[in-house]
Amino acid sequence: MRGFAFRLTGLILGIVGTVVSVTAIVFSAVGLHRSRQCKTCMLGGKAKK
Repeated sequence: MRGFAFRLTGLILGIVGTVVSVTAIVFSAVGLHRSRQCKTCMLGGKAKK
């Protein structure tokens, strides 16, 4: 039972860190996709030469 609280805290912090990093990756991918769409929207659907 010695050190159980530290192991439990480490496990919880590891899970929270993993969830936060996955969420950041997803938001980054969505942001990149939308920024590419906005470039074509601002040009009125015309491609830049």
